[in-house]
Amino acid sequence: MAGAAGEFLVDLAERLVPSCAPEPIRAMAERACSGQLDARGPDGKRASTLTISGAPFEASVSGGRGKFSPAVRYITETATQETEFSSRVSAQVAAIRDLVAWLPNGDEVVADMLQSFVAALYPDPAKVSARYRSATWIGVVHHAAAPHHAARLKVYGGPTIVPGALQRLCSVLPGFAGLASVPDHEELIKPAGAAIEVDALGNVNHKIYLKATRGDAAVPMKLTRHFGDPAWEMLSEFVRCGADAAKLHEYDWFVCCQRGAGDPTFGLSISARQGDDLTELVHEIASRHHGTTHAVDALAQAAESCGAIWHYSAIGLGFSADHGIDKLNVYGTPTWSTA
Repeated sequence: MAGAAGEFLVDLAERLVPSCAPEPIRAMAERACSGQLDARGPDGKRASTLTISGAPFEASVSGGRGKFSPAVRYITETATQETEFSSRVSAQVAAIRDLVAWLPNGDEVVADMLQSFVAALYPDPAKVSARYRSATWIGVVHHAAAPHHAARLKVYGGPTIVPGALQRLCSVLPGFAGLASVPDHEELIKPAGAAIEVDALGNVNHKIYLKATRGDAAVPMKLTRHFGDPAWEMLSEFVRCGADAAKLHEYDWFVCCQRGAGDPTFGLSISARQGDDLTELVHEIASRHHGTTHAVDALAQAAESCGAIWHYSAIGLGFSADHGIDKLNVYGTPTWSTA
């Protein structure tokens, strides 16, 4: 399975960014998932919370303002067959430190920073119950600008597993301070994830993800109340591209608040549930924001060529003060019959 995922990524790269060397793609994918992509763990339950199936692998394409990015992107999880939370954390930190070496400027300073992110979330992993399936996810981007290296490396974690995690993050890594801007008493929109990302130039991005409660009619109003015109613009854009305006509260909504070198940016995503088919919405929104469906079609075509069934899993729009809606990410999962 891990080999199949590597071949899928290489095939996708040939379609979107043929200048990227295949060996780093295969090697990083194998190390990032530790060769384990089974959807079920030893106890028969989902191996990872990353996908609906439990398989720890999701690919995506990006772009915006009328073009797609010449890049291959994916998220995976290390050591999903380990039965103890602390064992998974140890394996994941080791993988993160190894993967840092694939960044053009990756060094011990970068590795230590990413490890401090994990430690802030889980200061004592041995005390965390094994019922928590996912400690960290690892995101990798291969881009034409760095054809023999990783262009970006991202580590995701859960700020709700160990009490006080967000406060510790803000103390250890001040770039997170103020990103979770929803009041503590807000019941419908709550923190759900955090991530730290380093690119090939050494730039660092800090991200906080929030999840809206599905099924409450007040959710669209609450999104616009807390995040203002950007949220309204993106909700409206989803509707223009085919989302049912009367059923917006029935979608699974995720908010991303990001801070890098410039002003904070805001993102809003729809995630598919079991049985959802986002294909029509994906094609319409890609036509508007990538200027073509080439990149989103390449995902499905690469899966088919590698013997997998393709499902679009999420659609994310990004907003900046200078350009309005200026980013579109489309995510999905290839599923092999042996998964």
